[in-house]
Amino acid sequence: MKKFIINENSLSIPWFESIFANKILNNKKNISNDYKKKVKFFIENGYLIIRNVINKKFVNLLKDDFNNIINSNEYKKNPKYFHYNSSPRIIEGWKQSEYIKKLCFQKEVISFLKFVYGRKPIPISTINFLKGTEQPLHSDYIHFGSSPELYLAGAWFALEKVDDENGPLIICPKSHKLNIIDFTDLNLQIPKSTNELKTNYTVYENYLEEIVKEKKIKKKRVHLNKGDVLIWSANLLHGGSKIKKKSKTRLSQVIHYHFANLKKIYNPCFSSKSNGIFAERDIKSITIK
Repeated sequence: MKKFIINENSLSIPWFESIFANKILNNKKNISNDYKKKVKFFIENGYLIIRNVINKKFVNLLKDDFNNIINSNEYKKNPKYFHYNSSPRIIEGWKQSEYIKKLCFQKEVISFLKFVYGRKPIPISTINFLKGTEQPLHSDYIHFGSSPELYLAGAWFALEKVDDENGPLIICPKSHKLNIIDFTDLNLQIPKSTNELKTNYTVYENYLEEIVKEKKIKKKRVHLNKGDVLIWSANLLHGGSKIKKKSKTRLSQVIHYHFANLKKIYNPCFSSKSNGIFAERDIKSITIK
């Protein structure tokens, strides 16, 4: 009988997501105790904050680009049904700004993701924010599924100070360990229109709030300084808190990453894993010269 060997190559999910994560980490060589501590925190909590990863000069140049995009009125936004206030969420800004694009390849973030996922990170999406989103809790995995599962990560860069006044992110530590779900797991039909999608999504958001209450999952407000980054794993619940001071901006950029050598990428909003239905996505990766 062939023996099962515990290592990252014998698993169908990212090794840090498995019950063997700490054992695999302890078997890894040539990493410092400080780095191991960060990885253990990520394994346990599903997120990591790294301070001061981008310098203020780079941030200011990126902000200049973003302001030019906003003032031009020539930008692409998330659909209205994914807006929760009047502030625009600018997508594909990397097509208009070299600095938005360069941030997708920030070395410390790329290195960390490559280590914990065991594959090359591939940026696929940018969203730039002028203000806080005030969005309810959600998991990015409802939007970007993968085969093998859970090969998705997010990085949220603060381009100015984020505190209680300008609507900080809310995260739920350890929630990445919850089951993956899609709409059909909630006895909802795969949506056939944007109206049905919004209806389903609202049910999904309400369901997550009930899960958080039932399991007594803690919520954490994330305060960041200019140049800090929050990295999170595929299924971590997160959202935006209420903006206390409406005039304040919360300039920031989120980047979503898939990883190399995936069999397929699909949209869980229009899929049903339990029924073997997958709405495959043809996502173009962000590349840099």
